[in-house]
Amino acid sequence: MPAFVIENVSVPPEVEQAIDKRSSMAAVGNLNDYVKYQMAQGMEKGGSGVAGVGAEIAVGMSMAQQMLNQPGGVMAQTTPAAAAAPGIPETMGPADAAKALGVSEADVIASLEAGDLKGKRIGTQWRVTKSALAEFLK
Repeated sequence: MPAFVIENVSVPPEVEQAIDKRSSMAAVGNLNDYVKYQMAQGMEKGGSGVAGVGAEIAVGMSMAQQMLNQPGGVMAQTTPAAAAAPGIPETMGPADAAKALGVSEADVIASLEAGDLKGKRIGTQWRVTKSALAEFLK
């Protein structure tokens, strides 16, 4: 029986580039951080031409967006609602609802579980809106 040995398997250059690109992306991990790093490196080197200017604009826009979205940023600032009652937040837990109603926290939880007081359960925690509290009192 004759022997058959494969010494080399080559793929077209396009396939090789795609494999290299995919393995590089997997090695990077967080691609978002990698892109930010690459853009910062391009800015440091003083990227020339249209691509360099585009990268600089993209980095600037990305930085502006992050600044706007961070806590305390421009977009995070809100104007208090005119109808909001002082001292009562828009949403509250059972302890705050109990304080506002002048009852025990256990009574509030019992009303929530019975469905008399409308609220949302998030995991093991309850949240009650100010409007649900007002409706409960009617």
